[in-house]
Amino acid sequence: MKGMIGMTTDAHAADAYAKTLNDPRGALGDEIRDEFPLLVANPDLVYLDSAATSQKPEAVLSAIDRYYREDNANVHRALYALAERSTLALENARRSVAKFLHASSPREVIFTRGTTESINLLSWSLPEILVKQGEAILVGALEHHANFVPWQQAALRKGADLLLIPALKDGSLDMNFLDRIDQDGRSEKVRIVALAHVSNAFGTIHPIRAISKWCRERNIPLVLDAAQSLPHLPIDAQATGADFLAFSGHKVYGPMGSGVLWGREEWLEKMPPWQSGGEMIAMVKPEKTTWNELPYKFEAGTPDVAAAIGLAAGLRWMRETGIERLEAREYRLGLHAHEQLGAIEDLTLYGPADPHRRRAIFSFNLKGIHSHDIAQYLDKSGIAIRSGHHCAQPAMRLMGVPSTARASLAPYNSLSDIDKLAKAIREAKEYFR
Repeated sequence: MKGMIGMTTDAHAADAYAKTLNDPRGALGDEIRDEFPLLVANPDLVYLDSAATSQKPEAVLSAIDRYYREDNANVHRALYALAERSTLALENARRSVAKFLHASSPREVIFTRGTTESINLLSWSLPEILVKQGEAILVGALEHHANFVPWQQAALRKGADLLLIPALKDGSLDMNFLDRIDQDGRSEKVRIVALAHVSNAFGTIHPIRAISKWCRERNIPLVLDAAQSLPHLPIDAQATGADFLAFSGHKVYGPMGSGVLWGREEWLEKMPPWQSGGEMIAMVKPEKTTWNELPYKFEAGTPDVAAAIGLAAGLRWMRETGIERLEAREYRLGLHAHEQLGAIEDLTLYGPADPHRRRAIFSFNLKGIHSHDIAQYLDKSGIAIRSGHHCAQPAMRLMGVPSTARASLAPYNSLSDIDKLAKAIREAKEYFR
């Protein structure tokens, strides 16, 4: 999968779909739902909120249960056999994540509680070595609050400017902005760039390769929020051109409260630790403390070992099921959803009109009906969607709306789920009018 990040176009998605048809295992069918106990236990549930959190396959639940039943002990701090098994389980999970991301070394993989904590770590530590008063941090205008507010606060702490890459009305970024700040000299002040790979509000796939090239030409580190892309796209962290990548375990079929920060080793070595306490130290004296080696310098306190194991199990499930097969199924579902929702009168669908420039996140509004009312009506039909500003208030303001309804897909969904969604939306129109 090396270099696959650059193949997130219509051509690649269609090619992945075609390949699965010739795969001896075949394209994934609706039977994939049977691997998810919650969905099996709720056969009538149409779960369309996977951008918020994914459901968990049996393989993940079993891995977490097995750890607590067979290997539970504190890690790194004891020499008895049970503790050594627990430590081995944690470090095997780290190695598994590193392999999945094509990291140079497991030393580059830091376990966190999720994307939010990963970016908070960066927003405290990275500006300490890079940002001075009067300089700037550059972020996208469509960011989730987790990749917006921490950088906003960092800029305030350092007396720096927060620059926004503007968004266009189709939910894509205005890439000409980079040329404009080059011309007026503002780019010379930029010290950090932080950007989502895929918009959680509109599903837009941002042009990461172009942005990373711009950053590299100026020696500016790029922070990539991959919370919404890693579940759906084959990603080689190094090939993205980013210097840091963050994602949440609960969106890649793993448990809540788990996450990863990947960073290039040369940057992580320079950065000071964010939290202090046990495990992240090498030596403590009254007058001075020295820090542990990577990655432990950034992992203060007792880690959530079971969560790390569950996260790694989620990635392993993706790899063993076949990332291209998962992507191809979502591609087919996404095209069908785009077609069905686009055919509903008085429905505004936000994000790129080209279905191949987005992933399976569909934000919409019905004329004259509040998004909360739509979500509650659909719930009565057993259809779970999200409504609100999706932790992306600046993005909502750019679209001129306070909130949207949002349906987000995963491979365990079916064409029938989408048909039920479209039918229920039409029924909601009639009910509220």
